[in-house]
Amino acid sequence: MVTYRWIQCNTIINPIVGKDKLFKGRYALDPYQKCDLSCIYCDASEETVFIKYNAPEILPQELNGLERGTVIVGSTSDPYQMIEAEQCLTKRILDILTENGFPFHILTKSAMVLRDISLITKGNSTVTVSFSTLDEELRRIVEPHASSINDRIETLKVLSEKGVTAGVALMPVIPILSEMHLEDCIEKFSKAGARYLIYETLELKGDVRRRFLDVIRMHYPDIATRIEKLYKNSYKPKGYDIDKKIKKYCRMYNLR
Repeated sequence: MVTYRWIQCNTIINPIVGKDKLFKGRYALDPYQKCDLSCIYCDASEETVFIKYNAPEILPQELNGLERGTVIVGSTSDPYQMIEAEQCLTKRILDILTENGFPFHILTKSAMVLRDISLITKGNSTVTVSFSTLDEELRRIVEPHASSINDRIETLKVLSEKGVTAGVALMPVIPILSEMHLEDCIEKFSKAGARYLIYETLELKGDVRRRFLDVIRMHYPDIATRIEKLYKNSYKPKGYDIDKKIKKYCRMYNLR
């Protein structure tokens, strides 16, 4: 069971060191530390989520000293995790960013992002909706508290219809499991209005490795054995390369 702690933060926005090749951001901002969506592959999934309750109070002053640049909202923890429905921290932060002329790029796997569509359409904003599968049964296993696949696809459609630059993060690509019906997945993303697709292959480290494999072993024992072999003595899958397939399908369905 997830518990919540309210913490006072000294700073809420941080410059991104080096070039952000994936999300093209200049700054990173996370209203929450850790996440209540309980995705089994994520190191942000913990029993305690920290709520940075004073973030909206300190953000305006921090922005005053910064050059304009894109702010990645949800760089490490989902800004629309379940507690956001009650706290509205992300909503208040987007309002402040918009008022101060800072473009933002939201990363989420929650349909709750549509609650703030009026703020998102005001500025030069981008929304990336995250998936690891389009199989709803598998989604319930690996992302138990995230929005359903259908809700996320519908979110992409609405964002696109409203003129928002929207795309997909296939993150993580879970070897064997994510690649089932891969072409169909990318076709659906394109038809829903996604303009781009970003992807990264699953990394298995420490406690995440144990938790992930334990859960997959319960539901898909044969596949778990194959995944274990791929990750033997490494946190990355050895001899696994899905780049060519993904790039091929992205070209076919006009995703950059």
